[in-house]
Amino acid sequence: MPNRSQVSYKDRLVGDILGAYAQAFWFDKEEEAEDEAESNIELDDLVEGMVDVKLSKETKARIRAPWTKALIVKVYGKTVGYSYLTFKINTLWKPVAKMVCVDLGKDFFLIKFSDKFDYDKVLQGGPWFVGEHSLAIKPWEPYFKAFEASFSSVAVWIRFPKLPIEFYDLMVLREIGSAIGPVLRIDSYTASGSRASFARLCVQIDLSKPLVNLVRMGRLRQKVMYEGISALCFCCGRLGHKQESCGFRVRPMEKNREEGPSESQKVQQNERAGHTEQSVQSDSNFGDWMIVTRRKNYVRMGRNRGTKSPH
Repeated sequence: MPNRSQVSYKDRLVGDILGAYAQAFWFDKEEEAEDEAESNIELDDLVEGMVDVKLSKETKARIRAPWTKALIVKVYGKTVGYSYLTFKINTLWKPVAKMVCVDLGKDFFLIKFSDKFDYDKVLQGGPWFVGEHSLAIKPWEPYFKAFEASFSSVAVWIRFPKLPIEFYDLMVLREIGSAIGPVLRIDSYTASGSRASFARLCVQIDLSKPLVNLVRMGRLRQKVMYEGISALCFCCGRLGHKQESCGFRVRPMEKNREEGPSESQKVQQNERAGHTEQSVQSDSNFGDWMIVTRRKNYVRMGRNRGTKSPH
């Protein structure tokens, strides 16, 4: 491992955490372990109209070999086309050899690398983003079906707005961020301590759990904000769906009923009036304050008015 004097100033400034991105996934799988696990799976009995085809271990190894250095990717929270994604990943990754993209359906794409260097660079250089949206990545796996697949985690940028200055310490920031998820990277301005309006970290979040919206450190209650996320449910705090289609909606209502007669009466009144969603939203700890919004039209408006945009 290189000592501190051998690490460039730029690498220290961007706050990269060596190996953090690769460790957040299950990249190194043993083929023998896969074959052994597969052979131990008990299959259902054949039913009428079904036939059984048994491929040899050698055949399975041969047909899987071309895809051992391939990645399955998906732009989380945004639908993109084949041409657009191909252009963006070539711009992001700048591969030295040919890179093939295959559309698997349901917004999943398979990226096959011709050079191991390119494959390793993508794994070690992440996380990657297309615009403000995370490019979710996992290694290709046998029997993958896009229509049945989903990602269990995704990398996002989080902010700690108005964080007190004494917490702008790299080790402390990693410890705080780790309470939310594995810390993959620390923003350059945060790492250098040159900006104290907010701290910015890239973390891996578990999509099956509600987002963390508050971190307590002693008597400090620190809000957490998220960049580039869409389809956040303000009812359960999970990504991937909106409040109107939330399958966890009943839980806050049950909690309200247990808190006392006055709250129970309010819930029942709302139910009779058809305001169930409003009652859940008012008691939720989640809201649009968690989402970072960017002033995209500020510069354009300034130019149209003949004013000078800020830098």
